[in-house]
Amino acid sequence: MGCIWNGRYWATDRNAVAEDQFIRRLLVRLDSFLSRGRNTAMKTVMKTILISLSLFVLQMASTSSSFAATCSCAGVPLLSAMDTSSTQPGDLYLNYSTEIHEMSDLVQGSDEIRDETGLSRSSVSQVISASYGLADKWTVSGLISYIEHERSVGISAFSKNSSSGLGDGVLLLRYTPFYITPFSRHELSFGAGARLPIGKDDDGGLFTLSEDMQPSSGSVGEIYWSSYSYAFNQAATVQFNVSANYTINDDENSRKYVFGDEINFALGISQNIGSKFAYSAGLRYRQTTADERNSFEIPNTGGKWLDFVPGVQYIFNDKLSVGVSGRVPLVRDLDGVLQFTTSYSYAVNLSYAF
Repeated sequence: MGCIWNGRYWATDRNAVAEDQFIRRLLVRLDSFLSRGRNTAMKTVMKTILISLSLFVLQMASTSSSFAATCSCAGVPLLSAMDTSSTQPGDLYLNYSTEIHEMSDLVQGSDEIRDETGLSRSSVSQVISASYGLADKWTVSGLISYIEHERSVGISAFSKNSSSGLGDGVLLLRYTPFYITPFSRHELSFGAGARLPIGKDDDGGLFTLSEDMQPSSGSVGEIYWSSYSYAFNQAATVQFNVSANYTINDDENSRKYVFGDEINFALGISQNIGSKFAYSAGLRYRQTTADERNSFEIPNTGGKWLDFVPGVQYIFNDKLSVGVSGRVPLVRDLDGVLQFTTSYSYAVNLSYAF
């Protein structure tokens, strides 16, 4: 299922090339058949209708095999949207975020190359997350997501498709042996949980969409998470943070597809400016192994990404804040021959503490 250029788009297997050749042969036969007879006007009308219907059906049928390897991830990254604030027993934190991913860069290894397909793809994820202090040093966190995908190839209306629906959820139990306080500048937290396929899977109606267009991964993943923070001053207005999470994907979905395991590592610094504003800047490293279907590794999936992640936040009061952040690719080293990958992303989030 590697990417192959068939003259119209990058396909993920040789079946797409065969489909393209079949379309061409069908159109020739239709033209030959409809050229018989004497009624020129009727021939023109019938030819237009039949050719349009043939192109529509065959284009939609080939959609499920096109671009299946354009996104080496188990759906939209969710852990970056989860609120991981430290909570005391009885405290509740809610967070809502909207993140937009633009994915139109065609990359060969570490090099971006010219894309002649006219492909344009974007994903919008809306995430609601919550963290609740169960007991001293213990916090439970969870999230639900709603995902919208849109993809187009060239200018043809038949080459555009979209999907939307409830995506995956995450449930995480965290243990924090010590917090940042006026008497301590260190905070350590670690936990474990799962990614749950609570949302819409196998979306696409008559024709099944490719994996990168599904709202939900359709499979369970194991999550292991840790974080460390250091406050440079007693007021904790300047902090350094480093975090890591590892997702194991052994479960296959209804299409016998298994996403690759994923490692995320982030470090950054944040600073409060007065009582109303804060900014942050950091680096995020992500690595995924190749995806599999029916126990066979899928080419052109998996790789390594390094992004710069800046952010600003406005603090209304001790309960409510709003923030904006972005993600800019710095280094990409992708497996296989060619992959479409993220050009940039940005997010807006709203947080409230009860």
